[in-house]
This record gives sequence, structure tokens and C-alpha cells, in this order.
Amino acid sequence: SPFQSDSFEPARQLWWNLFGIAGDYLFSQLVKGRESELSPVYKDFLGIVHRDPPLTLELFMNTLLGRDHLRPMFLAQMEQFPILLCPVCSVPAFRHRERKWVIEGRSVEYLNAMSYTQWFNLLGNPAAVVPFGHSPEGLPIGVQVVGRPFCEEEVLAVAAEIERGRSWEAPPLIS
Repeated sequence: SPFQSDSFEPARQLWWNLFGIAGDYLFSQLVKGRESELSPVYKDFLGIVHRDPPLTLELFMNTLLGRDHLRPMFLAQMEQFPILLCPVCSVPAFRHRERKWVIEGRSVEYLNAMSYTQWFNLLGNPAAVVPFGHSPEGLPIGVQVVGRPFCEEEVLAVAAEIERGRSWEAPPLIS
């Protein structure tokens, strides 16, 4: 049977709770009073985070419990599929500060475009990204190699084989 990724959609909200809301909680004291020094990208990120209510102990604990609930289901599927090849992003490489694209007539924002990496950040799977091709505009497109916990060697071996099998060249720098 095929890998059933749709059953892991709740992982995206759990990822956001940890890396967005809890991340803001952790870093807010570091940046307090220095907001004018923050990069535009980080300011945009804070704007998104601050749309949600602040972190509570209940949300944090439920997020950890939710992650712990998803992890064994995900690992059970990985018994049959020990290595996953996945997109890295739903768009090719993009310019610095670019945060929104139209894909097949639908607007896609940065965090949604990067959703392919979020499950593995949340669940702690080892992953590697290797260049795989180019868009029609010549921008690099990568593939993400994901493995089971503690199987980093397998991930790196598959990534190395992909790199050896591709004649990838870095695109020229565009100003």
C-alpha cells in the first residue's frame, strides 16, 4: 500500500505551535527593545505569529502529546518505506525576501510552500536536501531524502547516490 501522508496533516499545526508560537515565546525576550534591528523577514514572521494567541502551558503540552501520538504512526509506515523522497518546497529557489507565489492559480505563502519539511522537523527524522534539477527559468530544485531516526547513514548514502546520478551545475548568480 502507498505511504499515506494525508493522515499527518495535523503535524503542520503542531509544527507551527512549536516553531512559530513557542519560538516567538523563546525569542521575544531576546529581541525586546531591539525590534528596529530585526530583519524584514523576521518582522514578517512575527506578524504571522502574532495573529495567534500567545503560548500557554496547555497548548505547549498538547502539542508535545500530539507529536508523540503522530510519531509511532509515522514510524510504522516507514517500516515499509524506510527512505522517503519528497519535495523540499512547492516552488523552485526564490529571491531573498520573496514570500508569496501563485501556483496553479492559487496564492501560496512561504510557510505553506515549505510545508514539505515541517513534518520531519517536528518528528525529528533525519533528512538531507540535494539539488536535483532546474526550473524552466533555470532556478535550482532540490529533493529531500528522509529516513528513520538514527538512520542518518542511509539518508546520506541515498543523497550521495542522487548527487552522483545528476549532472547538476549551480546556476549563474542573478543580481
